[in-house]
Amino acid sequence: RALKLMKAPPSHQRYTFSNDDLELILKSGNKHLEFYLVLLHTGLRASDTFYLQRKHIEDGQLHIQMHKTSDWLHVPLNLEALSVLNKRLGSTTKENDFIFPEYQSEKQRRQCRWQLQSMFEREKVRENRIALHTFRHTYAHQMLANGMPKEVLQTFLGHRSVRTTEIYANWVTQNELRKWI
Repeated sequence: RALKLMKAPPSHQRYTFSNDDLELILKSGNKHLEFYLVLLHTGLRASDTFYLQRKHIEDGQLHIQMHKTSDWLHVPLNLEALSVLNKRLGSTTKENDFIFPEYQSEKQRRQCRWQLQSMFEREKVRENRIALHTFRHTYAHQMLANGMPKEVLQTFLGHRSVRTTEIYANWVTQNELRKWI
């Protein structure tokens, strides 16, 4: 009873969107494009982004209690995310108004996931487990590729342990590794 069970490390590389994938998403995102962009440029989980409110954005910073861990996340937002969020903030009037009110039902969330998956071949979606969470993996890989230290990325992703963040670091491509030697 006293033993804490540990998760086994993933046996496969987590899929990240390629530049071609992202180009396709930007062209085909339709009504979900702003949501996809916020996921891509913040690294937030979709479950946290669904509940973003005006009160969570202040002075270019994100302050949100994450659903998965109940921990508080306090991080600066990049210009791309702020651009989308500021446009959305203009349409909300109260502190507790949702920034993405169109995703407050499970049916709407499923449509958002389905739209993303329908951009790719069915086999590619299954094989690579493409889901909204893939934006989070893509964000992490992009930040690591741009030289962000994993301890900083840990803060941006809201991981309690740097070991969780290291899952992303361990899958950095050989080309990325070579440029640091």
